[in-house]
Amino acid sequence: MGLFCRVLGPLEIEIEGAPVDLGGPTPRRLAAAMLSAEGAAVSDTALAEFAWGTSPPDGAFNSLRVLVSRLRSVFGPAGRELLQRVDSGYRLAVAVESTDHGRFARLVADGVRLLGDGMAAEAARAFEAALLLWRGQPWVELGDALVAEGSRFRLMELREVAVEELQAARLELGETSAAVAALSEAVIERPYRERRWELLALGLYRAGRQGHALAELRRVRQLLAEELGIEPGPALREIERRMLAHDPTLLAADPVAAPLAEPAPAPRRPAEVRPWSSLVGRAAQLRRLDELMGTRRLVTVVGPAGVGKTRLSLEHAATREAAEGEVWVARLAEVHAARDVAAAVAPEVGVVHMAGDLVTLIRHALVDRPGLLVLDNCEHLLEPVATLARRLLADCPDLRILATSRAPLDVAGEHTLALEPLPVLDAHGGDGAAVELLFDRVRTNRAGWRPSEEERRAGRQICAMLDGLPLAIELAAARERAFGLASIATHLAGRVDVLAATPRGSVNPHASLDAAISWSVEQLRAGDRAILLRLWPFEGGFSWPAAEAVQPPGAGDTVLAVLGSLVDRSVISIDTMAQPARYRMLETIRRYCRDADPEPAVTERAHASWVRGLVADQVPELTGPRAGQAYLLLAGELANIRAGINHDLDHDPVGALHTCAALEWVWVSLGVLPEGMRLLRAALDASPDAPAEDRARGLLALSIGSFHAGDAVTTLRLADEALRLRDRITDRDLLLNALSRRALPAIELDDPELARAALTQFLREAERGPASAWQLPIADLASAVLHLMDGAPEQGEAAFGSARRHSRECGFLWGEGTADLMLAWHLLAGTGAGERPARPARPEEALRCLNRALRAFQEQTNKSDVLGVLYAGAHALDPLAGSATAARLRSAVLEHSARIGVNPRRYTQFTGADAGRWDSDLSIGPRSLGAEPVGRAMTWAAMVELFVDASAPYLDELAN
Repeated sequence: MGLFCRVLGPLEIEIEGAPVDLGGPTPRRLAAAMLSAEGAAVSDTALAEFAWGTSPPDGAFNSLRVLVSRLRSVFGPAGRELLQRVDSGYRLAVAVESTDHGRFARLVADGVRLLGDGMAAEAARAFEAALLLWRGQPWVELGDALVAEGSRFRLMELREVAVEELQAARLELGETSAAVAALSEAVIERPYRERRWELLALGLYRAGRQGHALAELRRVRQLLAEELGIEPGPALREIERRMLAHDPTLLAADPVAAPLAEPAPAPRRPAEVRPWSSLVGRAAQLRRLDELMGTRRLVTVVGPAGVGKTRLSLEHAATREAAEGEVWVARLAEVHAARDVAAAVAPEVGVVHMAGDLVTLIRHALVDRPGLLVLDNCEHLLEPVATLARRLLADCPDLRILATSRAPLDVAGEHTLALEPLPVLDAHGGDGAAVELLFDRVRTNRAGWRPSEEERRAGRQICAMLDGLPLAIELAAARERAFGLASIATHLAGRVDVLAATPRGSVNPHASLDAAISWSVEQLRAGDRAILLRLWPFEGGFSWPAAEAVQPPGAGDTVLAVLGSLVDRSVISIDTMAQPARYRMLETIRRYCRDADPEPAVTERAHASWVRGLVADQVPELTGPRAGQAYLLLAGELANIRAGINHDLDHDPVGALHTCAALEWVWVSLGVLPEGMRLLRAALDASPDAPAEDRARGLLALSIGSFHAGDAVTTLRLADEALRLRDRITDRDLLLNALSRRALPAIELDDPELARAALTQFLREAERGPASAWQLPIADLASAVLHLMDGAPEQGEAAFGSARRHSRECGFLWGEGTADLMLAWHLLAGTGAGERPARPARPEEALRCLNRALRAFQEQTNKSDVLGVLYAGAHALDPLAGSATAARLRSAVLEHSARIGVNPRRYTQFTGADAGRWDSDLSIGPRSLGAEPVGRAMTWAAMVELFVDASAPYLDELAN
């Protein structure tokens, strides 16, 4: 039997039929990573990252060799030779049939084929055998690693197919009762999979329950219409028609064959693929492309990086006449393996049942559908894309393909359209298309802007130095707001050829990816290469100033010039839609640069220093008028901030503590509270001898995190622990924070005496001397709570209004939103003494407060308190919009709150009733029971939209 691997659930490896002990999580992740490559080699660097994450031990490659040696010993004589050293990595040469996922895929494909051939009994056995192999999520050891996502999704989709088609086979075998019972559960588990409803209705019909069958079809029609806004697909509509017509063939065998591929329910409209930005200077090229696509079936737009190949192609796709068929866009930039090309294209053309050969399924889906398939970013996948294009064009006579690449696909019949940079001057010496593009993008940031003569001259200089490349021009335009066109032109003057056009590409001649990367890097100028090797610590991309902060001493060229050169040579990419523009480096190149960096420790220190500086610059803005921009900037840099803190935990723990504590509201607001609390605890543990104020800040940051996570006891304990350092605290804001944060858990713990004492002590301290402007609305909030505790609701409401007004004056978004949120809960509770009335006293006014709070928290990018607003909104809408809407919203809030680790009920204590009472009092109507699972499936945007739309009529009533 040899070696057999099971990945459909926790990893298991058997040798000659007996399971072996792989050891701890590290060797298990290592083995899983090699298995996920399906026989291909995995580099040492990638394996080290799988084994130890972003913090590998010193001498990681030596440790990796030790782990591999141990795995070989575990595999024994029968399997050790399968773990092979290949170039600079390892491969586990296990045949697909020697894995449970390989057998699973084959059995499902066999089952689909057998069922289609009318061999229902054999098909049922194949599906049952496949499902017996399934023990849980595939490749669970790899977590969320992208390398496993494609295969994992395909296998999970195959499992859904197996579940459905097993019941189809049972129906054909006359096992109607068993199939109906299984399908009744299956539609609840996956209510949007129409195949299950189709089979359930068929089973009920065959069981003589025609009325029940039609009722189920009406049920799914209502579900799809209400929740997704779509009509049932062709199969459901057809079976309903046949039932209403009492079609006798429904009682015969094989009325509904298992689908090989299911097309999308509705054609994609061309407008859906058009980018939001205007297309400038490409009218002639667009007309030429339209002409080519009218007479050719395969066209490839080629040109250097940044010249606008994708933009032109999407504009053509969006302007096609509706009569010319559908449009499908497959983006291949994130596809890194030849075997994944078809998997990336399949869902875009509507293939949802991925059993069998994917290319065959794609051909089946497109064979009689006229339309345009756009294959974007093909240069790193020329051979598999060419193979796919040949097969599709041969079998799909009404299909046309438009590809974008730096090199042709070399397919017979292919026509190429070479895209050149935009001209700086027109035929008459005036501003050319490049300058028009620059000015157009500047206007997106400065409405109504008109260039002066000086700015016009600077614009021409910039476009000339950037060789008319649209991507580089858009980058320069994105920087105009910060530097002005004249400054950018001056900055670029030292390197006029920084964005020279990339030579025409061709098929990569290098034997391996590492050799290609090494060749590309070695061809760079010495200064460009030196800066490139300093960019590897950045995670999630980086901005121009960030790169400038880590450049090596004595760098000759400006960073902007070097980054432009690297983009031009495709060593890094740039996202000009981000604000500010953002550069990204492929992970393979990052790893190469990390290994090739002559001073990696120095580079990491420079990156960590930049993180500390970024946080120090932005945190003061979080309580002022630029809070929204500061939160957005920090949100975009979370991955880099995390990397910098992790570095400092090992090399500068006090610095790590200072950074973690300064970000206390960032952890809460941006939906990363569990991670922030973990880092805070690690920093506190790593720096027991830190200065008192740093320790206090860290304890208070952990305290406020505990409050938002719903742990009042820990919140109070940490605040008290910080206050024990009071004698060594000179920062008044820090002291006031410590005092105010004792009150929150006291109220939640239903300790009015402690809460009153804490609030009073805070207010007295606030009156003693000056503090930051944002402390004034905090004092207003404290006064409001004291008034409510004293039974003076009018004074409390006035204090909430004062807190909102003072917050708005100083730009304190959190104070502004929190004042309205707390006031809304007070309005919902009415004026009862601790008991919630049967109906909220003033729900319409509460909705007005909640909509104001929502706008403030959204501007702040505060996910945590947005959830608090929407939770209160569910209770405000309950008596107004009905229990179904309230239950759907509440379920969505609780689901999203669980995902980011916050407690949306944390402000209910200000009503005098605990959260459990509010939950139990939410009215339960007959429609609300079905609304809850719908709510749990809602996206963030849909959840917010539900609240805004449901509350709008009542806001209008108040306005009138």
